[in-house]
Amino acid sequence: MKTMSNLYRAIIAVSAAFLMTATAFAQSTILVVDQNRILRESEVGKHIKRQLESIGKTMENELKSAISPLEAEGKTLQAELKALGQTDISTRPDLKSRLTSFAGKSQKQQIEAAYKQRELAKTEAIAYRKVSQKLEEILKVVVAERNADVVIDRQAIIYGKPADVTDLVLSRLNSQMRTVAVTRERIPRKQ
Repeated sequence: MKTMSNLYRAIIAVSAAFLMTATAFAQSTILVVDQNRILRESEVGKHIKRQLESIGKTMENELKSAISPLEAEGKTLQAELKALGQTDISTRPDLKSRLTSFAGKSQKQQIEAAYKQRELAKTEAIAYRKVSQKLEEILKVVVAERNADVVIDRQAIIYGKPADVTDLVLSRLNSQMRTVAVTRERIPRKQ
């Protein structure tokens, strides 16, 4: 019986703590910012996107220029293998050697493509980090102006109508930062 009484008291205590927390949270000033929209619609976000597309196209062209001779070599090898028919490839050590070499070159191109993907991702992360720093500065000012307690990203909200300051933050970001240097990052290659 005493255990039930203690359990009942514990449930009441937890419920009271929850209600006090919920009440305190309800009395807090909560601001909402749609970070994805800011990055998508801001001048600096659009600038970064254009720069990343340009860098990506350059990387793609580099890969294409390296792959073109490899594709030609592959077609030549394929034609020779087809001409060989059912004949054992061991009778042609030169062809076997060229196939091994081709496989190595193909693997190197795949590795190079993976490096370029990582380089582009790193370039993007560094560019957006600069914008995030500016956004943090702007949000600190807005929080102070609005005497807010909490800032939540729009995507984290399931229900409610807190004060959305996305337009204000977007406007201030556009007035303070229109471009940012987007420099292609390079990752050292392993030999």
